Amino acid sequence: MSASKVPVSILGVSGFAGSELARLVADHDSLSLVGVAADRWQGSKLGERVRVPASVGKLPVAPMSDAITVARQSEVALLATPAEVSAKLAPELLAHGVRVVDLSGAFRLEDPAAYPRWYGFDHPAPELLAEAHYGLPEVASASTRTGGAKDARLIANPGCYATAAILALAPLVEAGAIDPGSMYVDGKSGVSGAGRKVEERLLFMEVDENLSAYRVGNHQHTPEIEQALSRAGRARASVTFVPHLLPVRRGLLVTAFARLSGAVPPAQIEALFRRAYAPADLVEVRAPEDVTLAQVAYTPYARLGVRADAERGSVVVTSALDNLLKGAASQALQNLCAMIGAPPLSPH
Repeated sequence: MSASKVPVSILGVSGFAGSELARLVADHDSLSLVGVAADRWQGSKLGERVRVPASVGKLPVAPMSDAITVARQSEVALLATPAEVSAKLAPELLAHGVRVVDLSGAFRLEDPAAYPRWYGFDHPAPELLAEAHYGLPEVASASTRTGGAKDARLIANPGCYATAAILALAPLVEAGAIDPGSMYVDGKSGVSGAGRKVEERLLFMEVDENLSAYRVGNHQHTPEIEQALSRAGRARASVTFVPHLLPVRRGLLVTAFARLSGAVPPAQIEALFRRAYAPADLVEVRAPEDVTLAQVAYTPYARLGVRADAERGSVVVTSALDNLLKGAASQALQNLCAMIGAPPLSPH
């Protein structure tokens, strides 16, 4: 391993996001993948499961019972594990001096009391919730941590729907352009958003040529979106969010609606987005009709389109991204690079 490379481990490598992480880390010039763990693939070589360079492909996949041992070889551990698993692993890793980027929801919410309601468990490390940096790189105001990702010990990687919704609404709440209590988000995601698991609703015969809502009024990204937008707008945000399952492998599109406050003229709304997301960002601003899953699938980009309706006093924002990349793995790589001072993920 080159002395200039930062050693990284991935725990939960067998999931869709974990597999994408392995490929991204292995291809990054500043990172060295030194260990992986997953019960589903234990005993395999990584290269038997994921297309990675031969040198990395020789890595054995350890069981999760050895996760701490595997991660202690690294400077940073990427956790692609369920929230209740990450909530227990992260404190122990931090105690061993290993920094953490967590892709689950284990450290996204600042209120410990929210976890039984939205994640179904009492948080075992509530003292870390205030420390964790909420890592949405293009919306610094979504986090309360001074200094952002740089030098953070623990980064909470945003959820996929939350990323798309916050990108769509943050410029509006930051400018006071909308009523923060009037936000509605319609989300549609491919099947990979549910993870690598077997459930009746995810079977081909159930999903193909079908469209269905799920977790209505009970999706865990709802409080995450509200928390980030409340921070960004410095006022309590209320969001009604309804996700839907699409019969596609990957990709996610949300349509967000809100009532204009009158603080920003409708003709200037699009300019808010173009100022918020610089050309160098991984966020593209286009016409709403040009925001499609095909444009973002298998890329680290998010694509947004906004249109204000002066006649009705409303605004509509469409936001699309790849749920496994900008909604998970490539965003985690952005956060990792910012944490350690490595060259950022290139938009090109």
